[in-house]
Amino acid sequence: MLPMKNISRRELVAALPALALATGSFSHLAAQPTAAPLNLLFLTVDDMNWSIPRFMNGFIGGKLHLTPNLDALAARSHRFIHNRTVAAICQPSREAMMTGLVPHRSGGLGFIPVHPGTPTLVTQLQSHGYFAAGIHKLEHMQPQTSFPWDMAFPGAGRAPSEYATDVSTAIAKAQSLGKPFIINCNLNDPHRPFYSSQQAAAVDHNETGEYHVPHEVTPEEVDIPPFLEDLPEIRRELAQYANSTQRMDITLGKVLAALDASGAAANTVIFFSADHGMPFPYSKASVYECGTRTPALLHYPGMATPHTFTERTANVDYTPTLLDLLHVPIPSGPNGTSIDGISWMPLIRGEVGHRSPHREFLVTNINSVSSGTNYPQRAVQDDRYSLVVMPWSDGKLHIQIDSVTGLTFPAMKAAAATNSAIAARVRQFDLGVPIAFYDVHADPGQRINLINAPEHRNRIAKMKAILIDEMTRTNDPQLANVQAIYRGEKTVVPQSHPVS
Repeated sequence: MLPMKNISRRELVAALPALALATGSFSHLAAQPTAAPLNLLFLTVDDMNWSIPRFMNGFIGGKLHLTPNLDALAARSHRFIHNRTVAAICQPSREAMMTGLVPHRSGGLGFIPVHPGTPTLVTQLQSHGYFAAGIHKLEHMQPQTSFPWDMAFPGAGRAPSEYATDVSTAIAKAQSLGKPFIINCNLNDPHRPFYSSQQAAAVDHNETGEYHVPHEVTPEEVDIPPFLEDLPEIRRELAQYANSTQRMDITLGKVLAALDASGAAANTVIFFSADHGMPFPYSKASVYECGTRTPALLHYPGMATPHTFTERTANVDYTPTLLDLLHVPIPSGPNGTSIDGISWMPLIRGEVGHRSPHREFLVTNINSVSSGTNYPQRAVQDDRYSLVVMPWSDGKLHIQIDSVTGLTFPAMKAAAATNSAIAARVRQFDLGVPIAFYDVHADPGQRINLINAPEHRNRIAKMKAILIDEMTRTNDPQLANVQAIYRGEKTVVPQSHPVS
């Protein structure tokens, strides 16, 4: 039995229908609650994995104190620290968040729309009287029929005040209509081009005015994450990334201040996450640990004491969780099946006997990337072990994604000329590995392939079977390729997929 938690009045009201079913009493309480509907501020950041790496203080750990606003939000929120995206790339990740479906069930395999008619968090809330506003990254949530914003603010700028102004405008419009709101506010930092990089000069006004951060992190101050090398140019780029993250936090603070100024904060759910990991090798657009593990925070009016949850959760859970919290029905998946996501609310409430995210393993995916090239990858993982399968890896195709641009991967390639360990690392990323097994605790950089280690034979066999079962359940188009890799046979991967 789960331990009992302090339950707020709002959580008790939400739990009464379940109690009524269990006891046969209180049947008159099974109707919708009479309290005013809650608003939803759904916040995302772009390309920020769970550890940033190790820059955040308080929420996840770190030493530079760059994210005071995020830390303050985390302190009053439930924290989900083993959360993953099911697709570590922009559009399919955001579409998974908003549909509760894995990419090959929604149709959003890459930079392409979900299937027409797919229900989303937006359409479900609109059908129950919500005003819906989307701020930035709207091109990554398609088609418009599944994301029919009442107010849209397209853009890619990084001026903190711009986001705050848009949030204020959207709230004021919803209030004028007398409607509850969902505002999906998508911060573009810390996406490339990074702070102070040559490529960012024009878009960020040479980091002057509000584009400037108060403490510019230097290369000497950064920590090197375990999946990268300690090289001068990598330190330089990590410092740029840290400063982009710092500006993200300033933007977050202004957005939350705008919510407070609107008078709506006391009746607003705040949800925060990232789409996937940082845009470096072995992170974004990969199924490696730092590509798929993302932060998730949930704060809502009347919630009990904030709690840190260690259950394995995924971004397909966001839509069912938020709909459950807002007392709006969760839609079905294709052909009347269940969606892939699971509401976290029974877990949060400490309820038993409900479908909850007590998953033993999670499966993550990559299909096509922004260029349209197919780099299919699958991983099945728990908190320690990861089985990675890459049908695209044929020893000939080289990976071409935005993580190989900038300073880091060229620095690795240059160092590879005189360093055999770095040369092997470059090959691992550049050409992929058809199948690998990693102990992430012992080897957090996922450098040592244990696929043939006898001590892991049984665990590998179990994880292989679980991956096949999940791919079969979801009608995964890479099933035949993964089975071929298990048999030591060649795969068949088309070179490209259409881009919307």
